[in-house]
Amino acid sequence: MKIEEKDYLVVIDGFEVEGFIDTEQRCLSCKFHLVYSEDFDAYFCPNCNVWKEAKCSDSECCYCPMRPERPLPV
Repeated sequence: MKIEEKDYLVVIDGFEVEGFIDTEQRCLSCKFHLVYSEDFDAYFCPNCNVWKEAKCSDSECCYCPMRPERPLPV
């Protein structure tokens, strides 16, 4: 897996995510640094390809209803 950070863009194997690599938070399962997705206001592990936060229950949330099951395309 190739991960690059340019300005406020994280590129993971060619897939672009607006956000940043959080060098202070790691995945509890694999110890990879978490990535923050600006589009979905949530952190995910690029190695495990899972969101690290549950969707909220706010019916007016503009992030969670649009969030895909997995952060990265398979």
